[in-house]
Amino acid sequence: MTLTHSMTRCLAVTVLTLSAATLFLATPAEAQPVPIVILNPKFDRNTLMCSPGSGCTQPSITGWTVGPATYVAKFSSTQYPSAPSTGLYCAAIGDSTVTGSIFQTTAATVQANTTYILTVTVGARADVVFTGYLASLVAGNDIVISGAKATPVGGNFVTEVISYESGATPAQLGQPLQVLIESKGTGQVDISDVVLTSTPTTP
Repeated sequence: MTLTHSMTRCLAVTVLTLSAATLFLATPAEAQPVPIVILNPKFDRNTLMCSPGSGCTQPSITGWTVGPATYVAKFSSTQYPSAPSTGLYCAAIGDSTVTGSIFQTTAATVQANTTYILTVTVGARADVVFTGYLASLVAGNDIVISGAKATPVGGNFVTEVISYESGATPAQLGQPLQVLIESKGTGQVDISDVVLTSTPTTP
């Protein structure tokens, strides 16, 4: 029996469709990032009743261990023009006399063959000098990777993204993951958000 042109074309389309479906099923699903809990990541668990501004601050930050000259602040549009009228919560780190820091130990531990992504929203006040910062992912009190690439101009925020590949046999295997952010020089750095994720990688 001779196949008509129409039948031949239909058969070819069917074969291609089945081949594509087989290829799709054979391709492993890409691993998705898994959030790691950061306590008080937006620094807004400390409800400040004062009016937004440079003086609306509190020396302790829920969920974080703070160093010198470090506090939670509710800034106004004077510090950040895009701040809402209700105020913008941030961790304000450092001042003109001393460097500061925030530190937190998460419930997660270092696993083999995993990519960890630390994302930090870094701000420079419009009314205070910005002299730099260092954001680090720490494991068992050892810094495994750091970043300081974000360079916000006065009154703006820039996102810093830091990636750490643990590899097959990480030295810090099983150690708790920690986040450390420090100011540099005699200025201030403001942090409005901290996010940490993990993604399994193929060995």
